[in-house]
Amino acid sequence: MKLTYQILVACSVLLTASCYKDQGNYNYKSPEDITISGVEAAYDKVSLVDKITIDPKVSSTDPEAQFSYWWGIYETNVQGSAPKVDTIGHTKTLDYLVTQPAKGWVLVFGAKNEHTGFSRIVTANVNVVTQFTRGWYIMKSDGGKTDVDLFLTPTGIAPPSRMENVFSLVNGKKLDGDASLFGFYTNYKSNVTGAYANTRALFILSDKDASVVNVNTFKEIHGLNDLFYETPSVKRPGSISESSQANYFVNDGHLHSIYSMSANIGLFGGKQLRDDNNSPYSLSKYFMAYPFENPFFFDETTSSFVSATGTGSVLSATTDAPGTEMPANRMNKDLLFMGVKSTSPYVGIALFRDKTAPALKIVSTITPSNYALKIVNDTLAPTDKLNQAERFGLIVADENILYFSVGQEVWSWNLSNGAEQLQFTVPAGEKITCIRHRKYAGSTNAEQPFYHNYMLIGTTSGGNYKVYAFRKTSGNLANTPDFTMEGKGSVGDVIYIAPPVNNYTYPNSY
Repeated sequence: MKLTYQILVACSVLLTASCYKDQGNYNYKSPEDITISGVEAAYDKVSLVDKITIDPKVSSTDPEAQFSYWWGIYETNVQGSAPKVDTIGHTKTLDYLVTQPAKGWVLVFGAKNEHTGFSRIVTANVNVVTQFTRGWYIMKSDGGKTDVDLFLTPTGIAPPSRMENVFSLVNGKKLDGDASLFGFYTNYKSNVTGAYANTRALFILSDKDASVVNVNTFKEIHGLNDLFYETPSVKRPGSISESSQANYFVNDGHLHSIYSMSANIGLFGGKQLRDDNNSPYSLSKYFMAYPFENPFFFDETTSSFVSATGTGSVLSATTDAPGTEMPANRMNKDLLFMGVKSTSPYVGIALFRDKTAPALKIVSTITPSNYALKIVNDTLAPTDKLNQAERFGLIVADENILYFSVGQEVWSWNLSNGAEQLQFTVPAGEKITCIRHRKYAGSTNAEQPFYHNYMLIGTTSGGNYKVYAFRKTSGNLANTPDFTMEGKGSVGDVIYIAPPVNNYTYPNSY
């Protein structure tokens, strides 16, 4: 009855309105225009140190305007839920101590004319940083232990100073084993803020141990013993990667995953099976992965490519794409190297050695189409330097070049025509331990001093390391490096971290 009564009342109101005589009294005033100035497009602030102090100017075309104000802030990188705006002020002038963790945030200012009800809102990007959130991180090993050095870049990409052994300084321990691979993700879930949410997390892998740290503080979130639902009986990390909305961890040749698009607590599940028969398998440390694409791993037991999903418990089989020159399964090859060459299109490069004729080596271009692989081969000549390669470093997205080392020499292999060229010879007594391409271009003008596109050559000699940062032109290294970073130990990997850097900045690869 109550609902019927409400319907009748509504109908009566509508009928009354339809019979109302139009008196022609219209208001033709122009809409109100509220103007806000004095709020910059972006701010860089150090958490727990800097304040955001703003006194904006607010005006209106309404001569009787009386304003109320509010300030808010919300996180930009949110998955699985809508951004939550935290109110931080109700006065026109803001004088706010930044307490947010280091990452990207959006500052919101709203002015409402209480006389008319009209409002105007403006926003500004806020990059919140700590001493750990900007700089070159170098993973190095010394005496069978792994640690991390941080080279600070307060005003430009060339570092004036170094913080040594920041991992052990903060966590009171080093990792066992030799330095291997970094992995940086902004969508890894942890409860470092008291509730499970996206965390700017840096994975540090050695050949015997692993840790994931909060980049804001460099405190360990999980070590290898508590990174899985079940502690692995064998500690032999191979790789960390992200692809098809999941994080993947290879340990002792077996694949573990976290589906990152649903609620989780940052722990990897049990090992995925090879197939429904639980056949034995052992994955290489080399892989192809990118967040929007399928991952690809190489099973050394069967000389076959496999893929995976973050929600599955069984590895995904691969097939042959039209035009392939080599089968994706049971190819009778050893994988010597593989990495991502470009993300759009999604292409990888691999170096294989034939099991039956070990002198035969092949450079392959791998183009996935869903779970089908097109593999195009380029057989090496016996005289090619690439036959003797010890370390590798692909140029990602730029020139079609693979860098590699032979002894104290760094060479380039042109993937388009097979031409080899000597690029750099390290000083006598130095051993090459790492070749890495890093390219970064931030999203704001404030980041321009930190833009870079470097081939990084890591060497060791007498218990000390050097990392040479070379610019390149048309795939050729400059005659001299822009700068050299030095410290104790032997380099395994190098990465540059800044507030705008996220899990899409660097394709994760060896």
